[in-house]
Amino acid sequence: MKKDRIFSFILVMLMLIAAAITVNKAVFSHNMQAKETLEDRTAETVGENVTAGSDGSVIIHTAGLPGTISGYAGPVPLDIHIADGKITEIQPLTNAESPSFFQRASTLFDSWIGKTPEQALEMKVDAVSGATYSSAAIINNVNAGLAYYQGTGNRSNNAIPWKIWVALAVTLAACIVPLFVKNKIYHNVQLIANVLVLGFWCGQFLDYALILKYISGGFVFPVGLIAIVMLISAFIYPLFGRPQYYCTHICPLGSAQQLAGQICGYKVKVSTKALKGLDWFRKILWAVLMLSLWADCLTGWMDMELFQAFLFESASWWIIGAACLFILLSLIVTRPYCRFVCPTGSLFKRAENLG
Repeated sequence: MKKDRIFSFILVMLMLIAAAITVNKAVFSHNMQAKETLEDRTAETVGENVTAGSDGSVIIHTAGLPGTISGYAGPVPLDIHIADGKITEIQPLTNAESPSFFQRASTLFDSWIGKTPEQALEMKVDAVSGATYSSAAIINNVNAGLAYYQGTGNRSNNAIPWKIWVALAVTLAACIVPLFVKNKIYHNVQLIANVLVLGFWCGQFLDYALILKYISGGFVFPVGLIAIVMLISAFIYPLFGRPQYYCTHICPLGSAQQLAGQICGYKVKVSTKALKGLDWFRKILWAVLMLSLWADCLTGWMDMELFQAFLFESASWWIIGAACLFILLSLIVTRPYCRFVCPTGSLFKRAENLG
């Protein structure tokens, strides 16, 4: 049985690597496509990441600069335009960020327009609420680009919020304590912490977009520590007899459904035939979604997983509504989204050889 799980784990990893290469065009920080040529082919090269046009303008290219940081779903490269000693434009390049998050965070660009590089480096720019990771990536890329241009090295003021350390503590507690403590009161406290801290406060969870991001571009520390712990609980714990550990003990949406299920003692009796049909629906849905990733077609579904509802300030209303609907449904049906829909949960089940 353990050999079967190891085989399933390896198979799923290969499937995810193929999806990461197709969707993000990168794997293990290695770009799988040729680098884009610079827009201004008549520009004079000033430095490895700076070009100057014939009109005296300068463009700073942050892609590949040391000190930059990935956003929610991957790198966020920018071109910073400077003319007459002032920043005139900040142009985002192709990235894998969720469009809703990045659009919200891109309002930060106006903060630097009209400033000299010296003034911009001294500025304290706050992240946009509801798009923390995209904001942090933009801020850090701008600071790194301007510092490189000024020859002063990296002057990033992108300090990691202390709440990230709280989220790491909650995640570690969920991974370790239940192995030794079998207590319903503690379990409920942990579920509440998962929902409030990991979900609403910090927006820390696993979904397809993030998993492919980690395979393509690696981890950014210390935020990446949370993801590593979660991934271990999702993929490694089952190899040692702890099936569906992440879904049961850590996932904020799974925790919310468990808590809601305790409110109402009545549960709808679903027939064996209906359960089998719903399980087949989940498997077929997952297979279709995986095929869409390998074909690089309709990959936007990754931004529609219901975990995004925890980032309610930037999530669409229909995602929030669908999440609320499944929470309400879990009052009378045990964890309906986890059991019958969740693509990420289906991925974990496949890795566990549970189908």
